[in-house]
Amino acid sequence: MGLPKVAITLGNGNLGRTVVTDDGVAGLVLTGVATNQLSLAVPTVLFSLSDAEAIGITDGGTNTYAYRHIKEFYDIAGEGAELYIMLVENTVTMPQIVDVTNANGAVKLLDAAKGRVRLLGITFTPADLYVAPQGEGMDGNVLDAVPKAQQLAQAYADQFKPVRILLEANAIDIDHPEKLKDLRTFSANRVGIVLAGTYYDSPSIGLVIGRAAAIPVQRNLGRVKDGALPITNAYIGTKKVEDLTSLELLHTKGYIFFRTFVGRSGYYLNDDPMCAPASDDYSQLAAGRVIDKAITLCYQTYVEELNDEVAIDADGKLSVPVIKYLQSRIETAVNTAMADEISSFSAYVDANQNVLSTGKITVKATIVPVGYTKTIEVLLGFTNPALNQ
Repeated sequence: MGLPKVAITLGNGNLGRTVVTDDGVAGLVLTGVATNQLSLAVPTVLFSLSDAEAIGITDGGTNTYAYRHIKEFYDIAGEGAELYIMLVENTVTMPQIVDVTNANGAVKLLDAAKGRVRLLGITFTPADLYVAPQGEGMDGNVLDAVPKAQQLAQAYADQFKPVRILLEANAIDIDHPEKLKDLRTFSANRVGIVLAGTYYDSPSIGLVIGRAAAIPVQRNLGRVKDGALPITNAYIGTKKVEDLTSLELLHTKGYIFFRTFVGRSGYYLNDDPMCAPASDDYSQLAAGRVIDKAITLCYQTYVEELNDEVAIDADGKLSVPVIKYLQSRIETAVNTAMADEISSFSAYVDANQNVLSTGKITVKATIVPVGYTKTIEVLLGFTNPALNQ
């Protein structure tokens, strides 16, 4: 027998804490020129605008457009935000950038980030002699990139490295908005197209990605309570947004752009649509980000249970304690990590599963998402109190 003593053992794992899911880590693939410190097609990570300046991406230089996107990202995401960037030359088109088979395209950045990037912006600044292929109201390469970007995003989602992609629209024919492609006819719920910018020459992918990086996953990009965007001008093509009468049409067609409100100063984002039918459960960026986070949490929680022993009762079914344990683990993980991002989460394990024969356990999980006040109707009129007596 040892010396008399007091022994205290600390309990652990009772608070339901979960692994951080890197919801706001972003990436940008930018048309640019190599610098002395950064070669083309070489991913690097930034945490501030000064980090970009330190590697030769400066205002007024050969990477003016890249600098603008990075600056606008940090204008809204704030210093310290994690941003992966990669420069590609102006001969690399948008479909080539997002092609999952292009080892020097977006896959190189995503692989370098080791699954951390959840939001990816793709820009393209054409050379002076570039002739945009005819599309439906814009550079046809942008529309051709949509299914390729979906394929890319799905490939990483299948590896439990989910990412949502925003593309920069180019050569926009805003004088004929009826010609613009209806993005709701695509089936690409992991891809969106940004139509508006702070300058007339290119949409502000960096700014929109920065907004998404700065807010929780369930939040709509256009939430008015978050305040006006830190910009003083907003264009779609060559037109200022306040001069356009086609914003309702553009919204219906599923584009992301800037807008104004009567009686409020500044510019706001209209919404967060993706290139998918409105009937698609994930046709909004926020809905997609919520499900991505839930998937990540489910994976992180249950990967620890692989190849573990489970008790079987006398009828050959999963024992009640095992069922309660599996349900409790995932419910605690998701409800704790996403307390303010969903309305509720629940899991159900059917006891009537032949685990002895299949070696498989199926867990049915459901999320009740938050709702959104997209439209508020106020029924307003006069009343005469004397007539109500």
